[in-house]
Amino acid sequence: MRKVIRQILLCAIATVSAVSATAQGPQLEDLQRNIDIFSGVLEDALDFEESKGLFGLSLGGVESTYLIGQGVVLEVRTPLANSRNRLSLASLNSAMQTLQVRGNPFETLALSQSRTQSLSSSAPASPVMAMMNQSADSTSVYTQMMEQIADVDYSLAVNNAIQQAAESARSLRSLGSVDDGDYEELRADIEGLRAEMGKKIQGLRELEAQIRESTVQAIADSNIEEEMRLKLDTVIAQIEPLREQAVAKATELRLRSELAEQAYTQRWQQDVVVFEDKLYQAMCDYGSTLRELPSDERVSIILTGLGDQGEDLRRTDKIHVFSKADLQECQSDNISVATLRERSDHYSY
Repeated sequence: MRKVIRQILLCAIATVSAVSATAQGPQLEDLQRNIDIFSGVLEDALDFEESKGLFGLSLGGVESTYLIGQGVVLEVRTPLANSRNRLSLASLNSAMQTLQVRGNPFETLALSQSRTQSLSSSAPASPVMAMMNQSADSTSVYTQMMEQIADVDYSLAVNNAIQQAAESARSLRSLGSVDDGDYEELRADIEGLRAEMGKKIQGLRELEAQIRESTVQAIADSNIEEEMRLKLDTVIAQIEPLREQAVAKATELRLRSELAEQAYTQRWQQDVVVFEDKLYQAMCDYGSTLRELPSDERVSIILTGLGDQGEDLRRTDKIHVFSKADLQECQSDNISVATLRERSDHYSY
């Protein structure tokens, strides 16, 4: 008897399931058509057709998903997400532009020269000692000059500044603060500084080689020391203005880049506010056209890439959730768009 009852129950459940599936099929198809139509209307209302990228491809669009018992999920891709990528690139460049505070490498050389001159001015005890001291002092001076040139990288400060200037110039172009023509002029100036500095450093290396060759001759010819000093002073005098010019250019472009980034961020945030206002107006005007959606379900809008950015720099989406009842009331003018915004849930995730 129990076996018969069990079989009857199983048959009944199977029959009900089949009927339910058959009834749900057409309903889901109708709802999907309804959602597709609404997605197209929403794209038009948000002016995505006016946002064309490379090869005329649209930079925005709406992808829909339906979750039974929960409602419609619309993922909205906007041109604003692409604009934010530019901002992220500029921020990355800014993070790489920290000027390192370094001491002037020429100060060490100047102090060393001063100490050497002070030692050489001491009176010798005898003619023989004078010759020995002169030879020792000359050799010591040349050794110090050679070590100073080898140990201190005179190109470091300039190369750092040139690199920072180049990164700032790229940031300015990515943010639209300079056009291609202005960017090429900036790049030409920076490359000109780099080339000029390369020539001066090459001259410094050639002077280093001369100092090495002259060390052995220093005892025999006291004029060589003075000649090397003059050459070294000349090279330093040529390099220092280049260093100052490079650092000044890097500082100028870094400040311009920071200001451009701030202005771009403000414009982008304002554009997001305008876009969300347009979204709420569109939901109020057309949201109730989702007639096939069950009355107890909701419409969730995911704005891809427009969410708040946390301290970990993780990119989030902004989500707005509407109830069907609120959309119907707004369309019927029972509530305002502002009230619809207040009643909706919105957060970043």
